[in-house]
Amino acid sequence: MKKSVQKYGLLFVYTLLFTALFFVWKEIFFPPVSLEEDFLEPVISWNSPTIEEGSEYYSFSGVTRQDLDLTTRNIIYDSFVKKHKLAEQSKLRFRYIPSGFEQNIESSYTPLAQVFLYKRDILTHIQELWIFFYRNIADTRWRMKGKNIHLFGVERMSDEEFLGVLIHEFAHYYDIHSLPRNRFGDQSKIFYDISWQSVSIVRAGQTWEDFVSGYAMTNQYEDFAESYLYYVLHNKEFRQQATKSNTLALKYNFFQKYIFKSNQFYNEDFGTSEDIPDYYWDITKIPIDVKKFLQYLQDDI
Repeated sequence: MKKSVQKYGLLFVYTLLFTALFFVWKEIFFPPVSLEEDFLEPVISWNSPTIEEGSEYYSFSGVTRQDLDLTTRNIIYDSFVKKHKLAEQSKLRFRYIPSGFEQNIESSYTPLAQVFLYKRDILTHIQELWIFFYRNIADTRWRMKGKNIHLFGVERMSDEEFLGVLIHEFAHYYDIHSLPRNRFGDQSKIFYDISWQSVSIVRAGQTWEDFVSGYAMTNQYEDFAESYLYYVLHNKEFRQQATKSNTLALKYNFFQKYIFKSNQFYNEDFGTSEDIPDYYWDITKIPIDVKKFLQYLQDDI
């Protein structure tokens, strides 16, 4: 009887050890599939400025369609075609819904997307990416799912907001598909751990001053995307805000160390306002000087 109890006891212990080893082996060699996309754009709704009746084009900074056409034509169709191979371009595809919608935006929004995404240091981190332009408005202005970026109600966006939306969504793509990620770790987690205990639970002691915007406080993925956007379009302002918060300084340093290693956008600021508010809800709504931004990108294509 005693031997039988010992036998079953040892069997129970071995079973527990085997189960533990199995789960450790599974975590190392078969990490769980991430559900980041379930947390992307969870609350943003459509509240974009609309085009006035009878007006052809809306812009905060006074950029005309003719200005934009001329600038982007020089950037995209001259500089890019000369310096990049067709194989590189093929990594990036555009689709327009409904069909025929392309004719409405091919000389405005499409080149705006190209001029940023074809930038050398951006294009090298794209393996495969589809950009979908929609005429119709949806519950959200944008969405990144899989390796696709969906932009809704494009014609109702100003050129400034469109760039902000695109860069924000590309930041999600970069976060999920470009940063190193394997069984030994996820580089994105270095950023997440600065402010987040889990996906949507902020670490104790964090305040709104530790985030670049209110929307960044939604979850760790939106924090990454908004901070990426802030770094690109308002780098100088980001650095200034980082002097007031150790947490923001860590976030700024993350992008400088791991993503923009060649000091891209360093100390640049494409905003049009000299007054820096203490709080933003949505970085995409900050007016920018589009011509200045395009010129900066042109120099690096």
